[in-house]
Amino acid sequence: MTDYDEKLSEVIQNNRNLFHSIGDVGKGFSEVHKHATEAGALDTKTKLLEALAIAIAIRCDGCIVQHTKGAIKAGATRQEIIETIDVAIMMGGGPSTVYGGRALACADQYLKEEEAKK
Repeated sequence: MTDYDEKLSEVIQNNRNLFHSIGDVGKGFSEVHKHATEAGALDTKTKLLEALAIAIAIRCDGCIVQHTKGAIKAGATRQEIIETIDVAIMMGGGPSTVYGGRALACADQYLKEEEAKK
């Protein structure tokens, strides 16, 4: 069974190392991420769910973990994540069912952790 906290920590550490090494490009990407996901006409949760759908469709495990965690932190429910996975499958076909399953397992872990905090 995958430990998504461990996977997330690895992705974050690798990104920190990479962004530190590439300087302005890393800073620029971080700024793009920050501004692209902040609330505007669409709220942050919706934007992170969009990012999750794209991550599933393009098959990026690190992105799936980051955007699942972010969407839940922004208030996404399990049903919203499931419907996001539905859209990703529509756009990405069969391989998206594999990555959609990973996203749902990740969401279940983080939702359980959030519930335990209450």
